[in-house]
Amino acid sequence: MAKKGDKYKCEECGLIVLVEDPCGCEPLQILCCGAPMKPVKEAAKKQAKEKAKAKKQ
Repeated sequence: MAKKGDKYKCEECGLIVLVEDPCGCEPLQILCCGAPMKPVKEAAKKQAKEKAKAKKQ
C-alpha cells in the first residue's frame, strides 16, 4: 500500500510520481511506458535532501 510521500520512478522515461493522497486500497502497480514503476529508494531521498541543504548554504 502506498503511503504519503512515497515516490515511484519509470525506468524508461524517468517520470517520477509522488503520492500525495493515498487511497488505502490494496497494493497496486503504477504503470508508465507499459511497465510497472519502481519505488525510489530511501538513499536517493536522503541524497536529494543533502543536495538541497548544500545549495542553501
